[in-house]
Amino acid sequence: MKWKNIAVTARNGDIIYEGPLNELPVREEYIIEKSRELYNEEEPCIIYRTHITKKLYLDIWDQMKENHKKKRTADCNSYQELLSPLAVDTVDATLEFR
Repeated sequence: MKWKNIAVTARNGDIIYEGPLNELPVREEYIIEKSRELYNEEEPCIIYRTHITKKLYLDIWDQMKENHKKKRTADCNSYQELLSPLAVDTVDATLEFR
């Protein structure tokens, strides 16, 4: 799968993140929490880390792909539960597929 580029933009127009969807930074606490849940492992190896982050990116893509197809910008406030693991402030921001 070729990952799409995205832009996360704050309400004031500042770009918070711009780049591939699969390079969005993920909070370390989320990775460790998921590692405990899925693998019973406190210190996840690179394979576990990759699986956890890729699953998150795929979930984001699945939830937001309609916005991509219709060339719309998504209001991040509508997806806060989904986006909360990210190490990017998405409150009052928009996400646009490019």
